[in-house]
Amino acid sequence: MKKQCAVAALAVVSCTGAHAQASVTLYGLIDTNIEFLNHAGAAGGSLVRENSGGLSNSRFGFRGTEDLGGGNKAFFILEAGFNGNDGTNASAGVLFNRTAAVGVSNDAFGALSAGLQYTAMYDTLIRYDPMVFGQQYTWMPTTGSADSFSFKARVNNSVKYVGRFAGLTATADYSFGGTADSFQSSAAYGGALDYDAGSFAAALAYDYRNGAINSTGMWTKSRNWSASAREQIGDATIMGGYEHYLYNPTKGKSVSSALWFGGVRYLVLPYFRVTAAAYYQSNKADNVSNSLMGVLGADYILSKRTDVYATVAYAASTHYANDRYTPVGLTSDTAFGPNQTGVTLGIRHRF
Repeated sequence: MKKQCAVAALAVVSCTGAHAQASVTLYGLIDTNIEFLNHAGAAGGSLVRENSGGLSNSRFGFRGTEDLGGGNKAFFILEAGFNGNDGTNASAGVLFNRTAAVGVSNDAFGALSAGLQYTAMYDTLIRYDPMVFGQQYTWMPTTGSADSFSFKARVNNSVKYVGRFAGLTATADYSFGGTADSFQSSAAYGGALDYDAGSFAAALAYDYRNGAINSTGMWTKSRNWSASAREQIGDATIMGGYEHYLYNPTKGKSVSSALWFGGVRYLVLPYFRVTAAAYYQSNKADNVSNSLMGVLGADYILSKRTDVYATVAYAASTHYANDRYTPVGLTSDTAFGPNQTGVTLGIRHRF
């Protein structure tokens, strides 16, 4: 018996065959807000603007599975980011810029997939960042400093494994560089272990990246590792951790930096949650400032799919010599002065 499946723009379609069951789901999220920033340019002026993606990046995608029997499944994910404030693609010229992956999974042994995928460090740290990687505001994966360090959120040409064994999740990824005569040029890999015991969880993650090979046959090397934990006490969840960064250029001194982060989420009412978070970046390089950011956020849940939110944040850098500083901002794109304050009001809807 054969059946054909068609996915309409706003439909969920399930198909059943004689020996297998398959389903395809359309899903998405749109998050739009109004933001005020001071010190938002080189001249020090203020800015009021409409943004896409305050707590979550706007997106839509297709997710599908096919039951192969015996606890085995085939699956795919295609996910595209877009800007809710103007309708443009989040990445110019790329449609499925967030995820484009296909793979197989087994109930006992885990899942293996290939394509454009999130790294092990991203999948792990998002569960320990108090702001859940919300652009307004967090300093992960990219800090708000002009000399920002970051781990890789996604990698192209990757193979990824995810296995869940009781409370332990093991993740590993490898990205092929695709350079002729050099297997290591532009290659990347990472791994993570995340243990969740219910009210308590802890994780370790690692991310490594090579730069493109140069004319001398050398490449840059970047490494990030992190340790994080969280604890739920009643209606409060306390979380935090440490991320370390090391960059080895082809010439010159290595660069080492660190990010401490922590915060609490508190469910005041079943439909109202507040979050407080802090981030501190320390640098060991000469003539580079340390910097910090504090964030307060409130999220009011209107329904299962819709919420409204408000966020206020302040970032500042220290002076290191002759009253100089490394510019800092709430994001790296707005790092122009010694400090910055931002206020955001937004709405988020899932479909």
